[in-house]
Amino acid sequence: MALVAGSPASSQGPKPSAGQRITTLNVVNVSCATCAPIVKAALSRIRGVIDVSVEERAGASATARVAHDPRLVTPSALAAAVTEAGFPTSVAQ
Repeated sequence: MALVAGSPASSQGPKPSAGQRITTLNVVNVSCATCAPIVKAALSRIRGVIDVSVEERAGASATARVAHDPRLVTPSALAAAVTEAGFPTSVAQ
């Protein structure tokens, strides 16, 4: 069963607006009910982040979709913030 942190419509992830980018992150060590909200909080406090959805996957992993202003934050900075919060993260290819 998937757990989605965010609004009910976030299961499909954020939708980009003009000037925004959607970055998908692969997050590991997401193994309990409190993990997805921690990942979302780590991303949400970054300047330039507009919307975040986190969906847990099988095997203690998750996918985070982040709508952000690419002029203010890079995909690698998003991944680094989640990694610093204790969840090794990479930018999906």
